[in-house]
Amino acid sequence: MKKLAVLLVAVLMAAPAFAGDKGILKLSLWGDAAVAVPNNIHTVRGIDLGIGSTTDSLYGFQWNLLFGEVGELRGINEALAVAKVNEGYGINSAWIYARTNHFYGAQGAIVSINDSFFGGLQAGLINLSHGKVIGAQFGFYNQVADLHGVQLGFVNYAQHISKGLQIGLVNIAKNGWLPAMIIVNGRF
Repeated sequence: MKKLAVLLVAVLMAAPAFAGDKGILKLSLWGDAAVAVPNNIHTVRGIDLGIGSTTDSLYGFQWNLLFGEVGELRGINEALAVAKVNEGYGINSAWIYARTNHFYGAQGAIVSINDSFFGGLQAGLINLSHGKVIGAQFGFYNQVADLHGVQLGFVNYAQHISKGLQIGLVNIAKNGWLPAMIIVNGRF
């Protein structure tokens, strides 16, 4: 058992030398108040855990108790309260609020917002996309600037439908089959 413990300590002490300049494990208190192995809190290729964390690039998994923000994501960003991603691929989710700018993958929260482009599944009680959605929005209220896919909810609003379908109690689209319809609206 002592040999195993000595080997484990040796591996952990040597890990920074082999990991390059990317953090493989980051523990965050809030923002830049963090430690990482090796000492790079801005680029993480591995796991980022904390209460609140801000990371420039994440290739892996981030989980935060309150707040998680990633500049470039390739992986999963999860927080209990707020999860934000500027751009990336993967999953961005939180219980209360999730926001992305340019994203491919899945996003979910009570309030789910996208600022520019979203490709994939956006799910939440309220889904807002200020740009183009290629994929699906699923929630109580869905709103999109340009839809290329499907909206499934009680109230669906699309400023423009490139090619897609709205299914819900109230469906509003300026260029749909009709400007407002119940049950289904769309354009192909």
